[in-house]
Amino acid sequence: MSRRGAAREDLLALGLIIAATTLAYAHSFAGTWVSDDITAIAENTTLRALTFENLRTLFTSRTDGTNYIPLSFLSLAIDYRLWGPDPRGFHLTNLIFHLANAAAIYWFVARLHGARGLATAAAILWSLHPVQVESVAWISERKNVLSTFFFLLAFHMHLDLGDRPTAGRYAVLLGLYVAALLSKVNTIVLPAVLLWYEITMRRRLRAGDLGRALPLLACGVVIAWANLHDNPSHGAAYHGGSLAVTLRTSATTIPRYLLNIVAPFDLMTYYPVTLRASWLDPTVAASVALIVALAALTVWCAVRGRPEGFWLGWFGITLAPMLNLVPFPALMNDRYLYVPLLGALVPLLDLGGRALAAVGAASSAPLVVGALSVGLTALTAARVPVFHDPLALWADMGLRAPYITADQPYGPGPRTEEKRLLAAALRQHPDRAVLHNNLGGLAFEDGRLNDALASFERAQARAPDDPVIALNLGRTYLRLGRSDDALRMLRRAVALEPPSFFARLNLARAHLLAGDVAAARAELARAKALRPDPYFWQGLERALARAEQRGS
Repeated sequence: MSRRGAAREDLLALGLIIAATTLAYAHSFAGTWVSDDITAIAENTTLRALTFENLRTLFTSRTDGTNYIPLSFLSLAIDYRLWGPDPRGFHLTNLIFHLANAAAIYWFVARLHGARGLATAAAILWSLHPVQVESVAWISERKNVLSTFFFLLAFHMHLDLGDRPTAGRYAVLLGLYVAALLSKVNTIVLPAVLLWYEITMRRRLRAGDLGRALPLLACGVVIAWANLHDNPSHGAAYHGGSLAVTLRTSATTIPRYLLNIVAPFDLMTYYPVTLRASWLDPTVAASVALIVALAALTVWCAVRGRPEGFWLGWFGITLAPMLNLVPFPALMNDRYLYVPLLGALVPLLDLGGRALAAVGAASSAPLVVGALSVGLTALTAARVPVFHDPLALWADMGLRAPYITADQPYGPGPRTEEKRLLAAALRQHPDRAVLHNNLGGLAFEDGRLNDALASFERAQARAPDDPVIALNLGRTYLRLGRSDDALRMLRRAVALEPPSFFARLNLARAHLLAGDVAAARAELARAKALRPDPYFWQGLERALARAEQRGS
């Protein structure tokens, strides 16, 4: 192909990617501030002016109280300067970065494979896939789209550096990597991805490659420390009280992620993930077996010089930080697939192309990709409204996933619309346990304990093995002073999810209500081991101390 013909093909591919993605996200501009957007962006006075004092605050503190991501917040401050408090401008910036990332992926895959057809398919399916909606349509996920932009540019610079090594190119690579880290720290894995590329695609690993990786790694360690040091949330405590429980539990998310990639029909903003107490748990064992098989396939492909080895490694390496190896509150989210998705798509596309070629239908590949693109566009466009307003976001969780109620009544007013949505859903699906549980949760948090009890009992009758429902029902019995029923149900909750801090904490409360101070003290000790933070258990600790003093 002539240079002019190649340029024309590139422009056509990029135009198609941009047009299709813009169409899929056209309704994102109707979205207002939701969830973290409200406090971290809309009400954050630090973002309202690009003054020296505000800039110093951005770069010397965790602006949202959790993450040290000054470049992400700087981009939001620039948005505020451009658009004021209008969220449409912020949505536009998110979409622009997403489109830029899709373009970078097109060039990236084309450079690695020399195949524009594969590059177009990979970029457009990556861009249109509905697991990306959370990152693009939710303004707070600016950190995802921005950090990926710098991550991909850094990888492109690494490719340039390999072709023409100069100190200047390396300085640009280092600067882009630091920018990625200052946008979101999960990009710390870039040095590992670069080394894996050298091993699998260039079939070499030189001392110079390791030498160039060390300064990158040092920057990653320093910025990760800035994120995690004295962080009240990230890096504070492992789920279930130990790394082992977290690893077992995170293993069970891998099959769910893979299912969401190949069949994205049931995506959620909140995924209930049960903590796992044993490696012999059937779900854990099956998940570990799948992970081992994927690792073996990755190594086999790498040894045989197949590019799938690089892409499968990309998937595993970029997903690893999101598996709670360093703990943070959520165990599973769609946004965690934003970068890893590419590593799964390219091998799937390659496998699909080989299958079509084997049956003599290779010429139909563009039609297949086109059909997939249309389907993904429809799914993405349908999911975007989830992030339009707080009620729509709540409904995506409240109508589909059982949640643990808060210890104390809370909430902005009577939550009439949430109750209306649940009641309407129950009229259509009267046997759906999650709806009864969440309606009971609203009543519990309002202090309407008898209404809560009725809803939780209906939920438990329909889903007797759900640990969240058992916990909520047990807590309601506890609040009503029914110690025998509370003990029975909370023991059930502990049996269903032994590493659950909340189940054990409330079981300790039930023992105290029943007058068994020794059993309450023993169960509280188990709860403390799962979550050392005294915020949750200090009230019970004081009550136990008073009971022990009376007993002595």
